[in-house]
Amino acid sequence: MLKFIKTLFKNEEKKEEINLDDIDLWLEKKIIPIRDALRYDINGMVDGLNEEKSMVFERITALQNAKLQNPNIPERAKTIMQGNREAFIKKTFVFLSRIDLQYEEFQNLDGKCKALEQDMEEFAKSTARSYQILSQFFAREVSIIAESIKKIESTVKNIRDNIKHGEIEKIDGIKDKVKDIQEKIRLKKYLREGIKEKKAKLEEEKTSLEKAYGKIAEIQGSEGYKEYLNLSAEKKVNKKNLDEIQGKILHDFSVLEKALKKYSKIAFENQNWIDRYLNSPMDALVNDDELIIASILTTLKIAVQENKLELDQKKNDKILRKIKCLNKEYFSNLQKEYKKMSDISRKINFGIENNDAKKLLESYSQESDVIKGRIENLKSEISVCDDEQSKIDIDGLKKRLQEEIGDALNEKVNII
Repeated sequence: MLKFIKTLFKNEEKKEEINLDDIDLWLEKKIIPIRDALRYDINGMVDGLNEEKSMVFERITALQNAKLQNPNIPERAKTIMQGNREAFIKKTFVFLSRIDLQYEEFQNLDGKCKALEQDMEEFAKSTARSYQILSQFFAREVSIIAESIKKIESTVKNIRDNIKHGEIEKIDGIKDKVKDIQEKIRLKKYLREGIKEKKAKLEEEKTSLEKAYGKIAEIQGSEGYKEYLNLSAEKKVNKKNLDEIQGKILHDFSVLEKALKKYSKIAFENQNWIDRYLNSPMDALVNDDELIIASILTTLKIAVQENKLELDQKKNDKILRKIKCLNKEYFSNLQKEYKKMSDISRKINFGIENNDAKKLLESYSQESDVIKGRIENLKSEISVCDDEQSKIDIDGLKKRLQEEIGDALNEKVNII
């Protein structure tokens, strides 16, 4: 218990501080004795495997020269034995000849061992039958060869296990993570600088927008803009008057529409004007300088009175009442009023289109819309960059790297 209490007050072991940029060199120094020890152990295993391989070659020769203990077996059995012996020896020789565990890097050796394990599996499958048959004739010779192959297999497995647990792979992984952290640091710096530039640009755009708004306010306070507003108000009133006149004549001809359609079929000399008034009464009246419509309605009145259009009496009475109101003077006044309003409308439109304040206002309004679009894009880009930057936890990555170094090398370090 006393020993445990002392450990609670024991000063924490001082960690070695290492700059992130210096870790590769630091790891290389730390890995030298590990690599040397691993190479020493593996070289011993490879030498042992090569010795076992040489012994198998000798045992193949012994199998090749081995005599039957019972030479009096049937010739057919001898033929089968000899065929399987030759096949087994050939396949074993080819298998052994392919074994080459010379290496520079442990990763290269691991690859060779992995390929050799596959070769051994294929060798075992391809020689299984020959081995069983030969065991009946040369049990001792083939079993010695099998034991040597198993030793080779075991050695290959041990080599791979040593490489796997020799911390070399871990250290290589640590180096990769160091590169990854360095890349993320560069990326974070790039994002941070990008955000700074975008924020500066954003402020510039906001200033430009304020200037545009100032110009708009200035224009809206000018005499020219007041003139534009007055013209716009006049345009609205004038349009209302034009619509009223047009609505009035449309109503008049809606009452006469059925009668005019029937009348156009018998009034050949006026058929064109009747169709024009039926299609667009206001346009027809504007272009009817001689007010032919008045004479058309006079003859229409006679046709209605004589019931030439074959309409019911109630309809005839309604049409006659309407025609009574639509004399030449009525159409003349309506035509003059509409033309007058149309002239006023053209003048108002000309004044609006050529108003400098309006043109400037549209220009600055468009400019402000473009600036607002750029501002929104910059805000979006800043948000994306800020989000990406926040995801890069350099301190967390360094902490995990410290833990991996501690696990691989049993070294307590503080990465700065």
